[in-house]
Amino acid sequence: MRFRGSIALAGAALLLASAGGALHAQSITLSPLLGVYTQANSVDQLRSNANALSIKRQSALALGGNLEIGFLRASLNYVSGATVQQNGTTSFSTAGDIGKGKILMGAADAVLRPIPRLIVLQPYALAGIGFKKFDYDTNQNLSSAFGSVKSNSTAAFHAGVGADLMFGGIGIMAEITDYISKGQQDTGTSAQMQHDAYGLVGLRLRLF
Repeated sequence: MRFRGSIALAGAALLLASAGGALHAQSITLSPLLGVYTQANSVDQLRSNANALSIKRQSALALGGNLEIGFLRASLNYVSGATVQQNGTTSFSTAGDIGKGKILMGAADAVLRPIPRLIVLQPYALAGIGFKKFDYDTNQNLSSAFGSVKSNSTAAFHAGVGADLMFGGIGIMAEITDYISKGQQDTGTSAQMQHDAYGLVGLRLRLF
C-alpha cells in the first residue's frame, strides 16, 4: 500500500511539474473549500451463516483547497473526527461507533472545460491520480479482523464535476469529486472498490 501511495505521489508531482515551463502563459487560481465527506459504500462485509457485518465511515465536515495552473490542478482534502460505525449483526460485542480518525486525500488532475463560459458560469470536469491516507483510533478486536479499519494509505483514481461563477478576479465554485481505490481485503471477504466522495463549495481567487 505504501508503494502504491508513493507511485501516486510521484505521478502527481510529475503532472504538476509539466506545467512549470508554461507558467507565464497560464492563469493561476487558488480555491479554499468547505463541504461534506461521505463514504459511498461499506468498507468491509463479512458473512458467516446468517450474520453480516458492515463497517462504514460516517459523513463528516471536510476542508479542502485547490491550486490550479492552466488546465492542471493540485487538490487537498482533510477530514477530522470521521466516525467509523458498525452496522448489522455479528458475534462481536462492539456495536455502533467503534472509532474515530483523520482522513487526508490529495490529487493532481487535468481540468477540462469543453463548454464556453456562459456569461459568468462555466461547468468543468476533472480526472487524475491521487492518494488516500487514513489514521484511526479503533477497537482492537475489530481492527485485527478488518484491515480497512486500520490506519493505511493507498493510491486512488480521482474524478469529478463542478462549476464556477467568476466576477472578474474572484468567484465562487461548487464541485463533487470521488476518490476511487481498491478496498482492503480481509479474511473471509472479497476486495471491492472503495469510493470516498466530497461535496465542496468555496471561493475561486485568480492570482495571476
